[in-house]
Amino acid sequence: MEETPPRIGCVPYLNARPLLEGLTYPVRERVPSELIEEFQAGELDAALLSSIDVISMTDPEVVDGVAIGSRGDVHSVILAYEGALQGIQRVTLDPASHTSNALLQIILSEFHGIQPEYVHLTDMEVKDQGASLPRLLIGDPAIFFRKRTSGSEVQFLDLGGVWYRHTGLPFVFAVWSLRKEYTNKKELSQTLREAKASGLSNLSKIADRDADSAFAFRYLSESIRFDLGAEEKQGLRLFSKYLEEYNINLSPSKEITYF
Repeated sequence: MEETPPRIGCVPYLNARPLLEGLTYPVRERVPSELIEEFQAGELDAALLSSIDVISMTDPEVVDGVAIGSRGDVHSVILAYEGALQGIQRVTLDPASHTSNALLQIILSEFHGIQPEYVHLTDMEVKDQGASLPRLLIGDPAIFFRKRTSGSEVQFLDLGGVWYRHTGLPFVFAVWSLRKEYTNKKELSQTLREAKASGLSNLSKIADRDADSAFAFRYLSESIRFDLGAEEKQGLRLFSKYLEEYNINLSPSKEITYF
């Protein structure tokens, strides 16, 4: 009898493509806010979850050595605004993201001393209202928005860059989370680490599949980091500390177990 393949969920963004290189299992692609819903419903054995969602779990289990993060400007997690940053009074958050929404609130308050009103809209409401600014954008939509508004008066606050300059630590946006009941965690973790290694060895090939291959290669090789080592884990702990301080996350995990 054939073994049932693991159910894997991942974000549909350029930054995750190197983590899927060589995988032979089917992968469901969902935005971060939908991934956590399916994971919590027990519909996925492994999911590339937003870091705040993992921190919020009780004793989460995570694949060691693999993440989506940055050590400086990340380019695709941005606050788009016009005028002076200190003059911002109202910000539209990204309905697809949990981590970036929380990170923005920490950055504006802790590092810039401003507390604007934060507005939560649905995907449909965002589309109906258009790209009203100031607005948080993540992933491929952030990349496309930057390209469309190049040369305009729109400014961009890069959340990965601000975090790194103020803390000296990388920021981890997402990690592979494992379903507690899944019995082959070690084997699946190794498979996902091997996929990452294959992806890093084939960044040029992966970038060539993109419509703007030159940008894709720079982005994947310079802006995005795929490691989850000691400094990344330290950055996760600091993020968790800020979440508690700002009452954004009221039930942090006791400990993350790495496989």
